[in-house]
Amino acid sequence: MFFVLSKVLTAVFLPLNALFAVTIAGWLAWRLGRRRAAKSLWLAAMFAFVAIGFTQLPDLAMRWLETRTPPGKIEGDFAGIIVLGGGLDVSDLPEEPVRIVEGGMRLVRGLALARQMPGARLIYSGGVGTLRGAERPEALGASEILAMLGEDIARLETETGSRNTAENAAEVAGMLGADSERRWLLVTSAFHMPRALGCFRAAGVDVIPAPTDYRANELVWPYLAFDSANQFRKFGIVLKELAGLAAYRLTGRTDSLFPR
Repeated sequence: MFFVLSKVLTAVFLPLNALFAVTIAGWLAWRLGRRRAAKSLWLAAMFAFVAIGFTQLPDLAMRWLETRTPPGKIEGDFAGIIVLGGGLDVSDLPEEPVRIVEGGMRLVRGLALARQMPGARLIYSGGVGTLRGAERPEALGASEILAMLGEDIARLETETGSRNTAENAAEVAGMLGADSERRWLLVTSAFHMPRALGCFRAAGVDVIPAPTDYRANELVWPYLAFDSANQFRKFGIVLKELAGLAAYRLTGRTDSLFPR
């Protein structure tokens, strides 16, 4: 139920969807004779549309989220590297069954660390994270990417049952057993690291953050942006993560709102 509800609310509270709902609410208020309320709703929607789509407000918010959990020191011995899914699009299409998409730096960063630590375990955690549930698990796509690159796929351990971050942590913790008390590097997107870190620590896995896939652009005066679609996407990611952090804390999936 938690998984389904999270997917539904994510769609409902996307910035453009929310602005559309506010606009419709303004229209209904106008039809009901509440002219002042309608004008206020339309003005708020217009202001939010401009602020999100044509300024660097999303970059500012994304940068704040991405720097909440700084990278840990990568020194000494580590039991292995845990890479969280979210950067591959896996399907049954014969032309291209696996594609590297936004977030693909997670796998690249994991491979780079694995090459630095030839004796460490390499785990890719990612099942089917959609409501359709028809696709192949993402972790299988990671094996295919490694094979394309000529890497030793026998080294890669895959976790294919998880659908969200909390399940990533629980499933991987089950794979590790007693090794969960040893130090592990956790690789995921920088904006996602606070929630991922909290989940793995709540599951009893000693993880050191190795964030990647930074998405905030440099803030440059006069702080205007003209790629409105991308700005709305960034702001949606920030809102989703903040909602996720709050929901995970309230349901006991993490032990603090902003794990560090």
